[in-house]
Amino acid sequence: MKPPTETEPNRRILVIDDNRAIHADVRRILVGDQVDRSDLESDEEFLFDDAPAAATRFEIDSAYQGQEGLALLEKSIAENRPYAMALVDVRMPPGWDGVETIGRLWRVDPHLQAVICTAYSDYSWTDIVRRLGNSDNLLILKKPFDNIEVIQLAHALTNKWRVGRQASARMEDLDRMVARRTEQLRKAEEAFRGVFEASPIAITLCDMAGRYLDVNRAFEEMVGLAKDRMIGKDAVELGWLDSRESLHELGRRLASFGCVDAHEWAYTNPTLGRRNGLLWLREVTIDRSPHVLGFYLDITDRKRMEEDLRLARIGAEAAARAKSEFLSNMSHEIHTPLNGVLGLSALLADSNMPEDARSMLRLVRSSGETLAKILDDVLDFSRIESGKLELEQAPFSFRDAMEWGVELFRAMAGNKHLRLNLSVESGVPERLDGDATRIRQVLANLIGNAIKFTEQGTIDVEAGLAREPAPAGQYRIRVSVRDSGIGIPPDKLSRLFQPFSQVDASSNRRFGGSGLGLAISRRLVEAMGGPIRVESRPGEGSVFEFDFVAGSSAGRSPAPEPVGQPELGQMRILVAEDNPVNQTVVKLVLQRLGCNVDVVADGMATLSRVQAASYDAILMDIQMPGLGGLEAARRIRSLSAPCSRTPIVGLTASVTVENREACFAAGMNDYLSKPLSIDALRKALGRYSPANRLKDEAPEPSHNAG
Repeated sequence: MKPPTETEPNRRILVIDDNRAIHADVRRILVGDQVDRSDLESDEEFLFDDAPAAATRFEIDSAYQGQEGLALLEKSIAENRPYAMALVDVRMPPGWDGVETIGRLWRVDPHLQAVICTAYSDYSWTDIVRRLGNSDNLLILKKPFDNIEVIQLAHALTNKWRVGRQASARMEDLDRMVARRTEQLRKAEEAFRGVFEASPIAITLCDMAGRYLDVNRAFEEMVGLAKDRMIGKDAVELGWLDSRESLHELGRRLASFGCVDAHEWAYTNPTLGRRNGLLWLREVTIDRSPHVLGFYLDITDRKRMEEDLRLARIGAEAAARAKSEFLSNMSHEIHTPLNGVLGLSALLADSNMPEDARSMLRLVRSSGETLAKILDDVLDFSRIESGKLELEQAPFSFRDAMEWGVELFRAMAGNKHLRLNLSVESGVPERLDGDATRIRQVLANLIGNAIKFTEQGTIDVEAGLAREPAPAGQYRIRVSVRDSGIGIPPDKLSRLFQPFSQVDASSNRRFGGSGLGLAISRRLVEAMGGPIRVESRPGEGSVFEFDFVAGSSAGRSPAPEPVGQPELGQMRILVAEDNPVNQTVVKLVLQRLGCNVDVVADGMATLSRVQAASYDAILMDIQMPGLGGLEAARRIRSLSAPCSRTPIVGLTASVTVENREACFAAGMNDYLSKPLSIDALRKALGRYSPANRLKDEAPEPSHNAG
């Protein structure tokens, strides 16, 4: 890209964020759709006899710390290729935070349009202004991003940068011209008159009281009035300033500082209506008398653009809230009856029944689990798209994670008479630091697909160190899943990792699926620092391969799992659940585990029971009529001991990051997701059984998902 001029657009954007997924999202939003459309554009021109509109092409540079971003900015200035806009994250440990970074960037390039990107209220606007000063080159963008909002920001702020550069360039020219001409005006008034009249910039000459002595043609066109209607009047008489005090204030500023720069004012053009402008004032001497020279720039279009941007941001934020609330409600409404289906089928599976009925029960449970998987995929994809997916960093056993993925599908592979093999190279560290849950999720998606599309032969799962280098102190691990299945045609490979997409409609009917598994896997792998690839030949099978970056957890071991099944020892449990089916399911499961159970249907009844009797634990549904589970938990914690110490396990059908944090913030010790797993319920209650609890202090929150 050649250096931008004052009249040409500058679409260069600098992204400074320690989260590489943010960089990928910005590139996808602003650059991802810039493909070669030459053939399509030529067809469009032929069909409609009109040249197609040129696509906006943004250039994105990435930095992952403030120091690195400052170096890129300095380099761009040295090369005369400045950035128009910078997206800066607030939190970038261990270096500068976003506010300090922007301050340093502005010292190098005060024209840079800066956008603070944050998901938290780290600084109030007052704090930011105190540190950075009051600047119209600063905006705040809330995470998660909305695609439309990012696109509009990019267009608006790069255009604003160009307008600002034009105004600054013009003002610099005018300042130089004024400084050069002031001394000459005493001897060459005619020369000044020529410049005054010919200038494309709107210029006025006033006395020290603010009355217009002369205006040029550009100013007449700008305000829509003839010169003779303005001479001898001031801005108050013409209706451009609302009071004499406003005019006097401009005079005081001019007297104190010798100039007035970029003062915003409103005026009325008889043809165009109400307009907005900026004015610059300079004191000059003409015929040994002080005068005021004014320069004016119309910014109506820029103000309109800023207002449109503000309204668009409000609309995007409202849409994001509505989407989040809809997904939360959808998750709750579907998971709640699904919990009943899966829970009751699990209880019935342990009872005596005819084999034909047991076979039908297995189909019921399988269908329910399939529905749960599809729902989880949809929610996962939504969280990824909205930027709300967070990766954990915790020590885990890599081999255990791989063996979990293989053993999960061992029976399924056996039912199809497929050989399922696992191989882990000796060079891979036994313990890593990363998100084991997401690694297992990607592995399960790939193995499940391999089994689904393979009728005979072998599925080989292999893991080892990748050849490509990893960041210092970390490892780049490569995992591959090779099958001998039906394969994929070369022209269909590009559709594999697209959401809601399968290779063809016939595959969708034959093998089923939501078409989200591989799309989610791709985004998860990219968030973990690696790509995902596929090689395939029809009739010969496929190889799916992905990399991820993980730290070393030497000296840190995964949290030990309890050995054997915890003894619940006749624990007394209070269940707060408003759904009658779920009441029945949870009560039967707890009774089968040997617990004594009381059931209530809302938060107020929960408070009454807790104060009337002693319980070893409370299972609390989050969404209940009247007093909800979160508020009920807060009120229990405000009671006197021992009621306030009663362990509370939240039951939620919408396990988003926000819901989990809300559970712990309300004082809950743990949470379980619906549909309930009997093993997860047993483990959760086991942590609070009389044998495991300390006698004189309340248990600390475990922060472990069911």
